[in-house]
Amino acid sequence: MEFETRKVQKLGYSSLGVSLPKDWAASNGIRPGALLSLAIEDDGSLRVRVGPLEDYPVAAEATIDADEWSGSESLTRMITGNYIVGCNTIRLRSREELSPSQLQEIHEAVRGLTGLTIVNQGPKFVTIENFVEPTRFPIDGLLRRLHYLTSRMEKLALGVISGDAKGNVEEVGRMELEVDRLYWLVVRQLLLAAQNRTISGRIGVTEPRHLLGDRVVTVALENVGDLWEETAAGVGPFLKPNRRIPREFAKTVGNLKGKLEEVIELTMTAFFANDLGKANTALDRQAALIRDIRAAAESGPRSRSPHARGPPRSNGLFQLVLRPLEHVAKYYGSIAQITINRALERPARPRPTAAEPVPSADPIHRA
Repeated sequence: MEFETRKVQKLGYSSLGVSLPKDWAASNGIRPGALLSLAIEDDGSLRVRVGPLEDYPVAAEATIDADEWSGSESLTRMITGNYIVGCNTIRLRSREELSPSQLQEIHEAVRGLTGLTIVNQGPKFVTIENFVEPTRFPIDGLLRRLHYLTSRMEKLALGVISGDAKGNVEEVGRMELEVDRLYWLVVRQLLLAAQNRTISGRIGVTEPRHLLGDRVVTVALENVGDLWEETAAGVGPFLKPNRRIPREFAKTVGNLKGKLEEVIELTMTAFFANDLGKANTALDRQAALIRDIRAAAESGPRSRSPHARGPPRSNGLFQLVLRPLEHVAKYYGSIAQITINRALERPARPRPTAAEPVPSADPIHRA
């Protein structure tokens, strides 16, 4: 990044002007009469772009060589990757006929991504289109949906174990699929917002500094969903009619469940409201919860073979539940830390309003 210092000059009666760097103008094909767009950023800086304000094209199309990406899940990764970087048309081509396994992988990848539809298909090609308008999905609403789903997964997974809830623990796995779809959509939205300030404003990202934090929160919630799926899958065999959860273990999980839900509620309420006090309290409760989890793991039932050497191992059921629970608590701690950082940020420089004096009658000075 190169910086230059230039002196502002008066042009005419009320306008101000700054000359453009010669090399930059030449490399962008700018000549007298060329159209530039000036955007006032939230921090008060001015962004100069070539062309009309709305004319910021993104990578709208991509072609994937299916012969080159023949490894396990490679096509899924390429389709997903092109989706999140903003491609609206994705074409897959092969010199030979696409195999049944490749076609199945393509169809499953499309089903897992919001807005994608296969619009054309032949023996050697598949064309995928995205029909979702980005501005229909504000970031705040998507993150709230992610929070809702992961909270439901927690209540079901831990509730069935502790005896506080009834239901099919396999439902957690189905909810995790929706969490994944939302995750990829949020990542796509955030990357589009980073490229295009018009989209950014329309989906509610008015502070560029928050793009990174929103992505960290998105990753944290997606990982939380994975951990609840892992927990549900691990305890599934213990919930069959011929087996039962030990009463003492259920009581321990029920106690930790209540404390975790308090941490989750405090953390996410603080995040959405940018509440410094609640975020600080959430971190205190989270630290106490982790101590309780570790104490429960240490005091839990032990099992060992009479011929085994070394310290006895914790009961497998404790490990299946308490290890993911501690990781979940840490993810919410990270979200609370992001909230504290945001709450302590210096506010962005406000843009002039009609009631405030501006340096010139021309709201955007000529460059």
